[in-house]
Amino acid sequence: MSNPVARIALATLVADRMRELGIARADLMKLTGFTTESSFGSYLAGFSKLHLWQVPLVAKALQLDERRLLLMCLEQDHNDWCMDVFRRHIGPRRRRTPAPSSEGV
Repeated sequence: MSNPVARIALATLVADRMRELGIARADLMKLTGFTTESSFGSYLAGFSKLHLWQVPLVAKALQLDERRLLLMCLEQDHNDWCMDVFRRHIGPRRRRTPAPSSEGV
């Protein structure tokens, strides 16, 4: 079942970022695959979801972190247990430290 709080949070982020960057609705629609004004309006009102395939397009157009946007998008459809799993695997990349050398042992 779709999570309305997550849908609205994501739509609010998109709308706020559009305002910050001065991006017109029509321009964002064209860049991100929304085909009609009504579908985009429905999305911004929180009635419909952002699709996974749109995440890279929206992230690029609005200069947002793609991982954060992906997690917010997944949260629209998944419960807390699933989101914990996603966060463990989609979290920020950590720098790997080299394994200790066996030299000198």
